[in-house]
Amino acid sequence: MKKYISTKNEVRRLLLAAFCVAIMVSPAMAADMVMIPHTPELYEKTPEALAPAQCGQCHTRHFANLQKDGRKHQFACQNCHTKFHEYNPSKGNYSDLMPKCNSCHLTLPHGDKFTECLNCHTNPHTPRNVPFSDYLISQCGNCHTGPGEMLAKFPSKHTEQGCTACHTKHGLIPTCFDCHEPHIQGQVFEDCLTCHNPHKPLEIMFHGDETKVDTCQACHEEVYGKWSTTKAKHGTFSCVRCHEKHGQIPKCQNCHDYPHGEAIHKQVPRCLDCHLDVHDLPVRPAD
Repeated sequence: MKKYISTKNEVRRLLLAAFCVAIMVSPAMAADMVMIPHTPELYEKTPEALAPAQCGQCHTRHFANLQKDGRKHQFACQNCHTKFHEYNPSKGNYSDLMPKCNSCHLTLPHGDKFTECLNCHTNPHTPRNVPFSDYLISQCGNCHTGPGEMLAKFPSKHTEQGCTACHTKHGLIPTCFDCHEPHIQGQVFEDCLTCHNPHKPLEIMFHGDETKVDTCQACHEEVYGKWSTTKAKHGTFSCVRCHEKHGQIPKCQNCHDYPHGEAIHKQVPRCLDCHLDVHDLPVRPAD
């Protein structure tokens, strides 16, 4: 009897299952289903690695950053990213998936003081675009030792300014004319650098023939006027030929030695008693 009841229950379960299947595939139900054709041929080929532009179809921001300011990081994405779409919030594995700087940069390029690259290079897709932060500003002197030492050794109004007063963006070389008026009309920024180092601006240095002597007239107008119009040979030489350092008053003997004999030089030891003005020497009239 028990065997009969069990068999009877089995039959009932089979009939119920058959009824459910019939309902699922009924025309009414089939009209509400999306029937997708089975196309296994789509998976016959092994896909090729995506090109950066294809990656950029989804990762638009990263592609745009690399396109605009990627610099040396403009190469195939797979050179850094070896794992794809494996991030799982429940696992918190984001850090494990992201490439590490030392995979390529085998040594610390800025020394042992800087081990956390992302403290400064916050976006690996724009590696040379380093935004200012309180941390970065506090570290200027650790990377750029020379400017800080010069500013301290040669005090000027530039010493009183913070680095970011001039360098408003990391790596930006400002023009002097952001703060200063040019000495003469038409002067360009490169002319300034032939005399001034921005980190010791009062230590005026000349650089031979590269020095733009027409800027001298801004302060030495009278002298420049004489020198630029004289018919004497001194008018053919640059100011820095005689004035090797700013403010230096050279001696005639540096070039001319003692050309008139010992007796005359004893009688008239001062050259300008006769030659009057070094910037506009008397010239013997032509015969």
